[in-house]
Formats: sequence, structure tokens, C-alpha cells
Amino acid sequence: MHPPRRTAVTTTFVVLGLVEGTWASRLPAIKAGLHLSPGVLGLALLGPALGCVLAMPATGAILATAAPRHLTRAGLVLMTAMLPLTAIATSAWQLFLILLLWGAGIGVVDVAMNTEAANFQAELGQRVMSGMHGAYSIGGLAGSGLGAITAAIGVGAGGTFIIAAITTAVAGLAATAAFAAGRHRGPTAPGGEQEAHRQHAAGESGTRARWPQWSKMLVALGAMTFASFLGEGSAGNWSAVYLHSSLGAAPAIAAFGYAAFACAMTAGRLSGDWLTNRVGPVRLVRLSATLAAAGFGGALLIGHVWSALAGFALLGGGLSVVVPLTFTAAAGLGRPGPSLAMVTSCGYVGALAGPALIGGLASIFNIPIALGVVVLLSVVIATLAGAVRPTQQARAREPEVKRS
Repeated sequence: MHPPRRTAVTTTFVVLGLVEGTWASRLPAIKAGLHLSPGVLGLALLGPALGCVLAMPATGAILATAAPRHLTRAGLVLMTAMLPLTAIATSAWQLFLILLLWGAGIGVVDVAMNTEAANFQAELGQRVMSGMHGAYSIGGLAGSGLGAITAAIGVGAGGTFIIAAITTAVAGLAATAAFAAGRHRGPTAPGGEQEAHRQHAAGESGTRARWPQWSKMLVALGAMTFASFLGEGSAGNWSAVYLHSSLGAAPAIAAFGYAAFACAMTAGRLSGDWLTNRVGPVRLVRLSATLAAAGFGGALLIGHVWSALAGFALLGGGLSVVVPLTFTAAAGLGRPGPSLAMVTSCGYVGALAGPALIGGLASIFNIPIALGVVVLLSVVIATLAGAVRPTQQARAREPEVKRS
């Protein structure tokens, strides 16, 4: 019963990663084709994150009454339709608007597929979320490879995007056929039915049920996700610049900074469910975030090329389990779709703000001091680790998982 659905959800994560990885790999061709300056390109690249942030809360609200399958399909259609159009934009404004819609499609898919993954995890009774996010990372690496191969054989960015769009649309739409047909009804732990009746009597099945139920735990999960996404974005945007400009690494060596980060993050996510079952979610987040802070902070203090590469690897491995566990915890607070949408939106706000924040601080001080923000945010994650502790209802559904 479970393998087809598990494969389907995993495939959707791979699809999203492949689309984003393909886009990133051919971004230099888009920049050259439109003759964009770095500053103008940076403004255009606000489009995807802004589209995600705008689409995610609405997606969460709709998921209160709709099945993730339908929204995932709608998002896949929008996302794959917009990708090839980026190659035919004739101005920065056109590119921004296309990327805004592309980002909206990504936001819909991201929230809906994570909701489906959280529902499946709860029904299965064992942790699979980290492995799903590992599949996303593998998809990103595959997308980067596709972009590199097509560039090497002379295929233009538009052709690359058409190949990626057709492949991911077919695979993604086929995979969603195995998603649950209906909306997840929530916890079935003792007292769950009485709680559902209470919420219905209070009118929470209406408008209020479409939005997250605010709590200190939800805010903490949002802050942790914001910090983790900001760290990921900083590694993606500033690792090569730091290695080359601040440490004098050759461009070819500098490019390995993000590769070290991404490979370590992928490995961490693929082993994250196993580690969580043995260490417990709270302890794992606290240890891994501390590893990220100490490893990356130490590398910044040493200021050597090879220590920096090791630092980015430790940062990737340390942050790898944070988002899967914050998403799982958010889904366990009740109203999975709206809660996940809020936490995911916080993450994309971090991704949106990160490059600009690091750049601004670097212009005032220097790049190593600016990247110290990532170290401080890793400490914040470790401090707030208690927020990923499963709720009473989630613990009742996952009796074999360690509680802390």
C-alpha cells in the first residue's frame, strides 16, 4: 500500500529540486542574453522568492478544505509552463514578472507536497520527511547536471528549460495520481475526535480553520526555518565570493564551496530520519545546529581556503535536518496546511532577505563578518530546538520515535 505513495511523494520532491537546479545552472546564459548588470539581475531575482511568499499563505488556506493532490498539480502546471518563458523574456521587467509567476507555482507545489508528505508520515507512523527533502537535494544536483550537459553540447537555455519542463511535468503529474484522494482529517489520537467536534462547534471548520493557529511554538518554528533558509541562501550566494575575494582561492576551487555545502546537506537529509529515530528530534537539532555554528564559525576565524571548504560542509550537514523537522513539527500542531504554509513562508522570507543582508553587512564591514550572521542564526536554531518536540497527538501516532 505505502511504497507507491511514498515513491510518488518522493518523485514530486525530486521534480521541484530538478526544476530549481536547472534554472540556477543556466542563469548565466539568461544574464548574458539580456545584458543585465549584477544589480538589475538581483532585482529580477526577487521575483521567485516574492512569488513564493505571496502564494504560500493562500495555498495553506485552501489546503484546509482541499486535497494536496489538486494543488500540487495546479502548481506543477504553472511552474513548468513559466520555466521556458524565462528564456524568451526581452527585458528585466518581463523576466521579473515571469519569475514572479514561476515562484508562485513553486510556492504552491512546496506547501502542498510537504503537506502530503506530513500526512503520509503521520499515517505511516515513521519518519520519512528528511528523506523526502534529501530527494529534493538530489533533484537539485540532477538539474545542475542537466544544465551543465546541455550547455556543454551547445543547447541554449530555452532548449534546456523545455526539456526540464516536459520531463518534470510528466513525472510530477503522473506521481500525484498516487497522492491521497481526500483531505487529511488530522490526528486520530485519543481525544482527537472530541477535539475535532469542539473545533467544528466553535466555527473553526470555517474561516478560522484556513489560517494557522498561532502559538509560541509555531512562531519558534517559523524563526528556525527563517534562520535555516537564510543560511542556505548565504552559502549559495556567497560561498564562491568569500573563497575567491576574501581568501584568494582560484575560481575553480571557489566553486567547490557550495558543492561541499550541498553534498553535505544531501547526505545529512538522507540519513536524517535514521538519526532522528535514534537521537530524537530535539537533541538532533540542537547538536546539528551547534555543529553548524562551531564548524562554520571556526572556519571564518581560521580564514584559510581548505578550512572554509570544511566549514561550508559542516554548515550544510548541520542545517540539513532543521527544515524537515520544523515542517514535521508544524504539521503536528494542527491545521497542517495553514501551519506548514506559515512556516514555509518564513523560510522563503529568509531566502529573500539573506543575500541582501549579507551583502549590506559586507559593504559596511567585510564578508567574513557578514557571514558571521549565519553562525549567530545557527545558535538561535540550537536555542529554539525544543520547538520540534512532537505534540501529544503526534506522539500518539508515532510511538516508536524518540521523544527528545
